[in-house]
Amino acid sequence: MQIHSFVADIITIAALAMRDGLVFANALGCNRVEAESDSLQVINFCNGQTTWWDIAAPIFGECLDTSNSIGKVIFKHCYRSCNQAAHVLAHFCYCNKTSFSWLDEPPDIVVSRIIDDVSLF
Repeated sequence: MQIHSFVADIITIAALAMRDGLVFANALGCNRVEAESDSLQVINFCNGQTTWWDIAAPIFGECLDTSNSIGKVIFKHCYRSCNQAAHVLAHFCYCNKTSFSWLDEPPDIVVSRIIDDVSLF
């Protein structure tokens, strides 16, 4: 994972986030992945519902290549309000100029948000 300091637009950073997540899943040896994004444009491209001819096009190409390497990838849109854990984590990493990942226990800064994201009303 890396911090992207200079990005042309929001779609590009969302595409980079999708690519980085897929690369991480592939490196872990996952062969069935559910990839979520709050960017409907990213999900529509990855699902083949739209084409993209912009600065993000090569990144989307990497997303598709990596998803083909993984095997079975399901791309799903989720509203930002339903994924506050990702927002809190991204904000923390940006403010602290750091990045990290975990495989077991999530970091304390997102535990309450994860519980909120999966709680039934």
